[in-house]
Amino acid sequence: MFNLIKTLTELTGPVGQESLVLDTVERLWQEAGVATERTRIGNVLARVGGQGPKILMAAHADELCYLVRAIDPGGFLWLANGQGWQRTTSFRNAFTIGQRVRVLARSGELPGVIAAATGHLPSIALPEPHELTWNDFWVDTGLSRDELLSRGVTPGTRIIWDATTEQFGRHVVGKALDDRVCLAILTELLNRLSPADLACNLTLACTVQEEVGIIGAQALAAREAFDAAIVVEIGMAGDIPGIAERDMPLRLGAGPVLIHKDSLVHYDHTLTTRLEQIAAKANIPLQHAVFGSFGSDGAAFMQADMPTALVAFATRYTHTPFETAHLDDIEALVTWLSALVREGL
Repeated sequence: MFNLIKTLTELTGPVGQESLVLDTVERLWQEAGVATERTRIGNVLARVGGQGPKILMAAHADELCYLVRAIDPGGFLWLANGQGWQRTTSFRNAFTIGQRVRVLARSGELPGVIAAATGHLPSIALPEPHELTWNDFWVDTGLSRDELLSRGVTPGTRIIWDATTEQFGRHVVGKALDDRVCLAILTELLNRLSPADLACNLTLACTVQEEVGIIGAQALAAREAFDAAIVVEIGMAGDIPGIAERDMPLRLGAGPVLIHKDSLVHYDHTLTTRLEQIAAKANIPLQHAVFGSFGSDGAAFMQADMPTALVAFATRYTHTPFETAHLDDIEALVTWLSALVREGL
């Protein structure tokens, strides 16, 4: 699956500008032989078919981004976060300084780097910082303000990390594993199934704007009802230095994850129990989790009176350009979802 994962994760698809991802996923699903449709705000649906309860499986297209908030007279791009934004940010986000980025100008993508005052200069010209603010770093493209404007860079222009996806042993490392790997999982699931295999009437969804408030999922839930929904996501691995198992017991390579609760919703207990039973029958090792500071499209489906479960694969370094996951967990998640749609609810 690595080649498919690499293709999808390296695509440009920030929140609100996911068209390349949507087009690619729609083409892949059509090539698998299913009918697709596009909703007015961009959600892609694949009608797989089958007999039985109507089941939706969903993953989102968008990746995290920055937006240009202003262009400095010297040509530097001041940033706003693509999610919530305020004056300060956390020193935990200092990893972003030094990252290569792509500026999605109207004339085409421009290369840049997130820069800050470094090395010799700060020691003689700047005080030691006690907080990190959005004025402490910027994007340097090597272009002047007039050149940037002429190429169609304005406030609101999106900026994404410029990162390739690589395989380190059985680990996959790159940007946008959240949630493009899950789209790869749904695509691989589709390639392994035929409607005759299904004990349900299956629909797949590629949703938009999850990262800023589950917008696509809310629109889909208002448009159509399903008997059950399965949301496919990343999960937070805690197997790194400094994180205690009591805080986050998930680890890479220990199997896919069944999430019982996140910061938005408790997931449907009956459906969650059924998923656990199916994993046990298929001899798939599971990890269990509750998440804080995490939400998913599943909240929109639960609020629309659709029983919903959340499944995932453990991921280190979430919301970075070096998200890291284990290919065995990803493969096991495909097998688990295959067993569900063959077994039924």
